[in-house]
Amino acid sequence: MPTNKKYFELIILGCSGGPLSGKTCSFLLKPTDVAYVDYIETNNGPKNYPLLAIDAGTGLTSIFDILDNEEKNKLDYLKSSFLVELYPKTFDNMDKLVNCMSKFICTDNMDIKIPFSNIKQSLLDNCVDLDESTGSLTNFQIAHRILNSINGYFITHSHLDHVSSLVINSPAFKKPKKVFGISETMTSIRNNLFNDSVWPDLVSLGLISLNILEENVIHNDLSDRYALSLFKVSHGMHLINNDRYFSTAFLIKDKLHDYNVLFFGDVESDLSSNTNYNSIIWNNVSHLINEDKLNTCIIECSTTDMPPPLFGHLTPSNLIYEMLNLRKICIDLKNKHPGKQIDQTLPYDDDYYKSSIFQPLKDLNVIIIHVKETLEDINPRQLILSKLNELNTVHNLGINFSIALSGISLIV
Repeated sequence: MPTNKKYFELIILGCSGGPLSGKTCSFLLKPTDVAYVDYIETNNGPKNYPLLAIDAGTGLTSIFDILDNEEKNKLDYLKSSFLVELYPKTFDNMDKLVNCMSKFICTDNMDIKIPFSNIKQSLLDNCVDLDESTGSLTNFQIAHRILNSINGYFITHSHLDHVSSLVINSPAFKKPKKVFGISETMTSIRNNLFNDSVWPDLVSLGLISLNILEENVIHNDLSDRYALSLFKVSHGMHLINNDRYFSTAFLIKDKLHDYNVLFFGDVESDLSSNTNYNSIIWNNVSHLINEDKLNTCIIECSTTDMPPPLFGHLTPSNLIYEMLNLRKICIDLKNKHPGKQIDQTLPYDDDYYKSSIFQPLKDLNVIIIHVKETLEDINPRQLILSKLNELNTVHNLGINFSIALSGISLIV
């Protein structure tokens, strides 16, 4: 059963599925045992600590907003979020008096904290790279330093809502940035963004380094602290030539603690794509879940249940299908040993799995990202979470579903 070891801090810079700009998917990942101040690049060069960016839908602006809002609203910072307040009917009269984030985030197996908390004071106390004229640092100066402390960008796919800040923030880069992804993603970024037409060719200038990583293998040499595996996933079809469009899932391992987190870019169900890309991932991570070496999966659920076309995205029912398949694979793996015959041809929704004493997904954190904003009065996150929890109970999965909200950190 997954338990919270508190090895990873996931900083949510943006997690919306659009159409709002400035809040789309971008995340920072760091070990919890390294202080924020240790990431800041000093005049002596960058610190050799792993601060990874996963996707780049937003960047410098969101880092600044977090610092600025935390300074202005320190006591109430964790009570709400822009993506909650966007829908006034999320609240009733009593809700306004309490922590509204608790409606969206299950803290049974993870913690919430304020990102970059007290970083300004820490920098001042350590006299790190202070402004020569003032002996202090503004929030924008701190945000700029955090941006330049990112060791690498891991991009799931090249849609603009996942790469825009890599382009817009590039004039603020003080050193070359390494960008990693599958071949299709790196080729698209090279040909369609840094092509000297849409944006200057920063690749040829050496400011952007695009690095193709082979999928389905473990990359141990990207970071002293983290190992990474990439898996292709289906994100629908190209509209013109009807070829499949590929996104990526990242399995990130903390080598110090032998612990993992699983992160999906935009993805559709194997049911929708008629492929087995997701099943390949579930087979790769099932032993980690069974051995309590993975307790969190970050995955999209863009809309409420609706008829096709879904444009390569997940809905609650399709996501629950994927979780049922994952549970089946975990239970089948546990039961697979010499001398014990188990019928592994049973369907994923067979009562055998529902009634099993061993429920491998109990307390697994499944964090929902990429919810698309609507013009309705009610927050779509409420509807999606309600449906997921309803099906979660029906199928006895025991998952801790949460909705990601921008501007917070999750400790997993």
